[in-house]
Amino acid sequence: MTTQSADHLYSKSNPYSSGLLVNRVMTEGSDKETRHFEFSLQDSGLSYEPGDSLGVLPVNCSEVVDDLLSVLGFSGTEPVQIGEESFSLKDTLLHKFACTVLSKIQIKKFNDIARVPALEELLKIENKNDLVDYMWGRELIDLFKEYPQQGLAVEDFVSLLRPMPPRLYSIASSLKAHSEEVHLTVAVVRYDSHGRKRKGVCSSYLAERVGETIPCYFHPNKNFKLPVVQNAPIIMVGPGTGIAPFRAFIEERMATGATGKNWLFFGDRSQKTDYLYGEEWIRYQKEGILNELDLAWSRDQEEKVYVQHKMLERGAELWNWIQEGALFYVCGDASRMAKDVDQALRTIAQEHGSMSEEDSAVWIKSLQKEKRYLKDVY
Repeated sequence: MTTQSADHLYSKSNPYSSGLLVNRVMTEGSDKETRHFEFSLQDSGLSYEPGDSLGVLPVNCSEVVDDLLSVLGFSGTEPVQIGEESFSLKDTLLHKFACTVLSKIQIKKFNDIARVPALEELLKIENKNDLVDYMWGRELIDLFKEYPQQGLAVEDFVSLLRPMPPRLYSIASSLKAHSEEVHLTVAVVRYDSHGRKRKGVCSSYLAERVGETIPCYFHPNKNFKLPVVQNAPIIMVGPGTGIAPFRAFIEERMATGATGKNWLFFGDRSQKTDYLYGEEWIRYQKEGILNELDLAWSRDQEEKVYVQHKMLERGAELWNWIQEGALFYVCGDASRMAKDVDQALRTIAQEHGSMSEEDSAVWIKSLQKEKRYLKDVY
């Protein structure tokens, strides 16, 4: 099987079954659970590039499904027709549909059946903030516990569900450094709300497996790639699990003998418990591969320190690197971190490039147009 044919053979609708080789907790003693996973690609002919993502097709937790069936009053053996095939309701809930997350559309569909005045009120446009508050920390099961529906038809229940979406994770390895393997860095979601223990569908699915096969496929990302020019400097900002693609970048640059300088900004809660791949970064620094390393620990001192603060501290040097042709990469949380990093970059342009606020905005756009400011945010 050639690499090209293998890459086209597997997809979201026809995933590859990869053996899970390593499942390791990286944050012992932290109140965050982050794990490193290694998957086998042996004899698959599959390939990927740093910057790409791995799509994982999870299975819902059987306990979560059993609880939902119990609240609904279904046995799980009821037949469900999907296309031309028939499945049991339990199998359908395990493998085919997302049955935890609660959305506005689901509440609307539910209320078309249930006719609950309180939900009718919540669904009004003027009450959208109250609806968001209501959905926070709640799952589909909570809706049925709060407003039980006796004699609900299986078809009506299934109509509330959406297909199980795959989860995309930034790849944390270079194929050149780990032949026939792909690595991930995953924050495992677990929390309590409304009197129930909750967990992220895909992160907990991976965390609770050892030595099993995982259905997956590669999702290329043409807009988050290393520079073609081997001597181009790169600046990488990746707090938390945003570190993943930058581990892949450094491994790739080592494997290809790239001579460009490398600068990493990484941050998390505490250096003692949350320094993801810390030993590797220290080694790369000693070997001269990682020219600059700036670390931001939000809980190791009274004042919270984040990656954007470290960028501002090193503003003059960062500005010089960009003037020398450096590419600037950001990976991680889109809602706050990426915006704060973007603002820090504008501030640096204003302070060290003598730009006005308007000019710095234009400069940022030009960097993006030149594909020198690249984001992988979620």
